[in-house]
Amino acid sequence: MSALYRQDDAVKRASAPYGFEVTLEASPDAVCAALGHIRAELARHRLSQENLEVIELVMAETLNNVVEHAYAGAPQAGLIGVRGTYAADDLRLRITDIGKPMPGFALPAGKPFKPHEIADVLPEGGFGWGLIRLLSCDLAYSRMGDMNLLTLRIPLAAG
Repeated sequence: MSALYRQDDAVKRASAPYGFEVTLEASPDAVCAALGHIRAELARHRLSQENLEVIELVMAETLNNVVEHAYAGAPQAGLIGVRGTYAADDLRLRITDIGKPMPGFALPAGKPFKPHEIADVLPEGGFGWGLIRLLSCDLAYSRMGDMNLLTLRIPLAAG
């Protein structure tokens, strides 16, 4: 697939309350394009800037982990599926890929940190899962045959 993300039916509206679905190549450029597309879709539903930033950060960390780890060493870019369901108080995500399984078939703990103690620039490596765990909840990972399945919920701030 040469497109950054599948443009035909890239975003499908679901019934209640609002849903989207994106399939993208496991590459940094495709992740960037998909994040912009999803952010634009969610912005149309008047989410606050803070909520959009939290969603984008969690999704960027998650999708980039798939690119960097699940598909590391793959001869060609694989695919990542993202399904989201948005309601007034949360965004629920379902992310799938057919890359390598998580080490030990379990979610990484991530490096713990206190947000108020973070420098302006985080050192590279290890903080992604700490951020994901800090900003989301109800994380669950499973391996179903050759497919990785990650689900999570991002609580949204009022306003």
